[in-house]
Amino acid sequence: MKAIIAVNNLGFIGLGKNMLWRSSEDFKHFKALVTDGSYCVVGGNTFDSIAMVGKRCNLLRLSRNPRVGLSLGEIESINEASGIDWCLGGKLTYQVLAPYFTELHISHINDNSIGDVTFPDFKNINPSCKVFNYNFEINKPK
Repeated sequence: MKAIIAVNNLGFIGLGKNMLWRSSEDFKHFKALVTDGSYCVVGGNTFDSIAMVGKRCNLLRLSRNPRVGLSLGEIESINEASGIDWCLGGKLTYQVLAPYFTELHISHINDNSIGDVTFPDFKNINPSCKVFNYNFEINKPK
């Protein structure tokens, strides 16, 4: 499983259920990597905030509540049986699934907004995971 995450200069990845910035460059990059039909695992807040992505890929919602999503065990079984293409976050989902990452794609966004969700701790990441770093600017005001 691969993971993709965007982080700003201050280490924030979000504010509530939203991203802090708009970056057309980063969104194009995201769409180039996360292709139509991809199987993507997300946490609850991310699931609620990225409806447009759900039209492009098959979202698997990770949840402790079996009425609203799949358990970690179910996600692990799906990943072993057929493979999950991407982890799209949020923070806790990244941390829980880090041992399964084969690639981590990090978009560094040139932005200094204050958020309430910080970059995850990847201390348990798969040791053979390859990390790719990219740099993007935010959209200019019109």
